[in-house]
Amino acid sequence: MKFLAPLLLITSLCAYASFPEINVEELNGTYLDAKGRAHAMKAQYVLPKVEIKHENIDVVFDKVERKLRISDPSTSVTLDFDFSFLNIFKSFEFTGVEIKSTDKLFWVQSDVLNLFINDTSYNLDEFYVETDVRNIPTQDDEDISIVDGLILNAVFNTKTLRFSNVDKERFLEDLSAENTDKLEEISVLKADKDIPVIVRNISYVVKDGVFHGKALMDSWINLWLRLSGKMSTNKENSELSIRLDRAKLGFFSIRGTLLKRVRALNLEGVQVIGNEIKVKLDTVILGNRRRDQ
Repeated sequence: MKFLAPLLLITSLCAYASFPEINVEELNGTYLDAKGRAHAMKAQYVLPKVEIKHENIDVVFDKVERKLRISDPSTSVTLDFDFSFLNIFKSFEFTGVEIKSTDKLFWVQSDVLNLFINDTSYNLDEFYVETDVRNIPTQDDEDISIVDGLILNAVFNTKTLRFSNVDKERFLEDLSAENTDKLEEISVLKADKDIPVIVRNISYVVKDGVFHGKALMDSWINLWLRLSGKMSTNKENSELSIRLDRAKLGFFSIRGTLLKRVRALNLEGVQVIGNEIKVKLDTVILGNRRRDQ
C-alpha cells in the first residue's frame, strides 16, 4: 500500500467503462504539515463530457481546509476535496512524474519518490507502475477502474528503495521465531550497527489477480526477496484483499514477519487476518466517506 497510495487520488476518480484520458508531464511536488504544492509543465485530462488542458499548471491543497486549487497563467479553480487518504503520510515529495492513460492503458513513472510514514522514510528511484486491460473483455455498461487494472494486469518496477530507521533487532527476532530450524544461519545476518536497508531491482507482476514479486535486499542482508499471492476485491469494489501465499528471503521464510510488520503499522482501514491483508478502499481513499455521500 505504501507505494500505491500516491495513485489513490487519481484512481478514486476513475471508474468508467474505460479509463479516462490523462496526460501529465514533468510533475513535481511536496506535502508537509497537511499542505501540499505541485507544478506540472503540462496536464490534460478527458472525462465524460469534460476535456481540460493546462500548460504550466500549479496545484495547491490543504488537508485541514479541504481545499484544492488548480491554476495556470490564465485560469484558477478552487474545489472542495477530502484529503483523508493522506492520513498515513507525515510528508512526501516527488520529482519528474509523468502520468498517461488511454482507454485501456494507464502508467505513471517518477524519477524520485520520497515518502515519510510514521517514523520511517522510504526513498524510491525510477518508480514505474503500469496497468493494461486492452485484452480483458468488458461489457459496454461495465465500469472498470484503474484499481481493477492493478489487480487484473499490472507491472511495478523500482530501481532502488531505501528504508531508514529499521529496527533490525526486532526484525531478526521475528525471523528467528519463524525459522527455528535456521537459527545458526540467521546469526550470520547480525551486524554491529544499524544501517539503512537498500532494496534493488524491485519487480512485481500481477496477472488475473495472481501476483509475483522479487527484489534484492542489499546492505547487511544481501539476499533475494520473493513474494507470491493473490489479490481480489468484493463485489462493490470497496475492499481489497491481498493474500500472501509465499514470502522467502533467500531460503528463510518471511511471510509471518512481513504480515506482522504490516499489522504494526496500524494504518486506518488496513487489517491483517491470517495471511490476508484487508484494505477498506473507502476508508483509505475517502476517510470513511463514500463518494455518493
